[in-house]
Amino acid sequence: MALLPWRVGFAVLKALARRSWGFTHEADAAWNVAAAHAGLLDEHAWKYRYRLLRWVERADTYLTLLHGTSWWARRVRVRGEFPAAAPACVMLTFHWGAGHWVWKLLRARGIRAYFLARKPLVQDFGHARVSAWYASLRGWGLKRIGSLGPLYTGGSGARVLEALGRGESIVAMLDLPSSGDRASETVELLDRAVNLPSGVARLAESARAPLAVFSCRLLDDGTRELWIEPLDAMSAAETMQRYARRLDALLREAPEAWLIWHEAVAAFAPRT
Repeated sequence: MALLPWRVGFAVLKALARRSWGFTHEADAAWNVAAAHAGLLDEHAWKYRYRLLRWVERADTYLTLLHGTSWWARRVRVRGEFPAAAPACVMLTFHWGAGHWVWKLLRARGIRAYFLARKPLVQDFGHARVSAWYASLRGWGLKRIGSLGPLYTGGSGARVLEALGRGESIVAMLDLPSSGDRASETVELLDRAVNLPSGVARLAESARAPLAVFSCRLLDDGTRELWIEPLDAMSAAETMQRYARRLDALLREAPEAWLIWHEAVAAFAPRT
């Protein structure tokens, strides 16, 4: 699909999503959690949009390798301002939407950044044998599309501070359940208490690094929207509250675009 003109490739992906070809188990699992937490009603339409986003997210792995910055710039509507290339900043985003392409735009603006992430598991990309190959391709491609590469969580605090000290930025997703003895902050999502990891926010506060939050939306015609909001200097707790408010708004607008429903259920506190 990535080799086709994108208008044609996107139409094919929509047809696959409508016919429930691919990502059916993932859509079922995500729906079962999302319906219980987001008050959803239209299962058929929700699963179609979820499957389409998963297909597009896969296609983006190849589209980013096949097309240059100018191709992407024509297909991305930017709302807000990119952070300045200097000093180094911490940019927070979500497992909402499909944003693998954002590295192209960051590099074009001189922003050199690492991707702080949990070490991926094969099952994150599927259960077939090809999943291990795909996971490797995804990681290999990061440096070729503009990222400095991944920094995996777990003892990464010192490396994050060192990178910021060198003038290298950090992109991080904080919308996974907090685990073990990791620092966390209780926030509110969909009228429920949720514990999210706050280590990155604390590191940003310690380093006095500029902050920004952004989201990557798939539009109906296959183009994209990059929404960026700089955050004023604030405490880690305030950063997490602002982050959660934006995520809450996104989940209310398009809950099908949150690709980690199957994991996120562990973060929600039981209703009382």
